[in-house]
Amino acid sequence: MFDSMNLRKEILNALHEMGFDEPTEVQKQVIPLELEGKDVVVKSKTGSGKTAAFVIPILNGLEKNEKQAAMIITPTRELALQVTDVVREIGKHMQLKAVTIYGGASINYQIREIKNGANIIIGTPGRLIDLMKRRELTTDSIRFLVLDEVDIMLDMGFIDDIKYILSKLPKSRQTMFFSATIPEEIKHITLNYTNSPVNINISGGEVTVSTIQHFYSIANGHDKFSTLLAYLDEKKPEKAIIFCKTQRNAERIHLIMQNLGMQAVLMHGGLSQNRREHSLNMFKEGINMLIATNVASRGLDIDNVSDIINFDAETDPKAYVHRVGRSARMGKSGRAFTIFTPAEKYLVYEIENYAKIKLSPLEFNLSTYREKMNEFYKGDSRHEVESALRRSNFNPNRGFGGRNKPYRKEFSNNNDRHYSGFKKGSRFKRNYFKED
Repeated sequence: MFDSMNLRKEILNALHEMGFDEPTEVQKQVIPLELEGKDVVVKSKTGSGKTAAFVIPILNGLEKNEKQAAMIITPTRELALQVTDVVREIGKHMQLKAVTIYGGASINYQIREIKNGANIIIGTPGRLIDLMKRRELTTDSIRFLVLDEVDIMLDMGFIDDIKYILSKLPKSRQTMFFSATIPEEIKHITLNYTNSPVNINISGGEVTVSTIQHFYSIANGHDKFSTLLAYLDEKKPEKAIIFCKTQRNAERIHLIMQNLGMQAVLMHGGLSQNRREHSLNMFKEGINMLIATNVASRGLDIDNVSDIINFDAETDPKAYVHRVGRSARMGKSGRAFTIFTPAEKYLVYEIENYAKIKLSPLEFNLSTYREKMNEFYKGDSRHEVESALRRSNFNPNRGFGGRNKPYRKEFSNNNDRHYSGFKKGSRFKRNYFKED
């Protein structure tokens, strides 16, 4: 029980209002140690309740007059925003201020927010370093440091940035590492940048997929989309993320589904931060399908996802595990469905061997769905979709627009807009649709 942890009354009241009376396993083991001021290295899978496991002790130990006293580093903007939401929810009865720092947003606004008296800084490595080098973010007063999803930071190439930030912080701080896996490089960092840490390995600490039912089908060409339609129609997922390998594929599937009258939102690295936040909020609040590239498999905390659908299979079994780990969170069950091409069938055995699971084949009668797709490809809708993609003046490094001014066209009833702008007759440039 949280009541037995000697927490501030304001925190207990907020937890009760949120409906959290019983701590999760990671919270039971970690919070008491953190309240004692110990450094911790926690191996616990995503979705186990670890965000509250470090937010609660920080809030419990901070005073209103302590400015820039806590720093929480996350690998992605979305995760930084989610952590900020948890901080504000649990600390809503306390007069503490949290500021989110990440690229793709106004740096001047973030500087003003810091100067207005931020107690807790939550951000991604690149923007944090930028502000530190500009001397807009001081680190002398940091008492609490959290590195969340450290293994994802390692995968994304942030390890040198992390070492730089750690080297600039006071040695007297309390340091908390949270990760789903603990590779050797992370072990090396924890040895050099922590003070006698307590290592905690929550049972099933790695991203596990044992509570998920795993299915697959073999399809190629247009039958891939027919197979997707068949799965959605027959399995009727309550809330699904559909993963694609490239931004172009995600855009195409999104447009096709909307032209077929199906509601879905889109997320990939080429969209603006506002658009990505809007899509994530819509997915959380009611739209039951999110079409995404791997940007949504890295550190996003989305509850109640019933199905993960891999429209494009990943060749790396580890990436498969991270994708399907978006389902079956907090001990719940889920389903994962992957569409392999005939040439990719060997991946079934590689995934089974790596994850120690069994993928069961699914067979569908595709005749109805093929007819629907044939009607689509013969009609005007197909030309609208392909024309939008061909004209799309889209570059992941610049966003939409650029040399030719974009125009907008509605493709849905939820004001989800798509941008395009190449001059008429210009050739589609494939390099504008790179993988995330």
